[in-house]
Amino acid sequence: MNILGIRCSNKNFSYVVMNGSKKNPVIVASDSLAYPKNFARPRSLLWFTQEVEQLIKKHDIGSVVMKRFEGRSRGGSFEERVECEAMVYLVCAKCGITAVRKKVKSTIAKDFGLKGRAHYLETGLDVSVIPAFSSYADKEQEAVLCAWSELK
Repeated sequence: MNILGIRCSNKNFSYVVMNGSKKNPVIVASDSLAYPKNFARPRSLLWFTQEVEQLIKKHDIGSVVMKRFEGRSRGGSFEERVECEAMVYLVCAKCGITAVRKKVKSTIAKDFGLKGRAHYLETGLDVSVIPAFSSYADKEQEAVLCAWSELK
């Protein structure tokens, strides 16, 4: 089964569908999608849930990993991101997926056998096994790291 890595924000979301192993990861699909403009918040969340559900069904997803917010900020953009993350849980429950995780960078580093510090992802992780990694935008890279960290 495939793993879905997601990085939500208040303007868009990035995802990657991945399988293989930690030593030989395979990216099946990836993209960043902007939320539709001029949608009321409930309609935007409905659109988002439909997109995630389509990804889960199309790619036979077995587990989902989200990049968790690590800042101290609160307010509008933070709340919008948390709402989207909650929608992922809802879609996963609807689709029968129980393996849903949220990870911070230090946890992702530990999952790769690195010391539990975020900066080790940049200094100690060999991303050469994913040739296009450096061409991905920052949020897409976070989605890749999330999914990749779940591979065996």
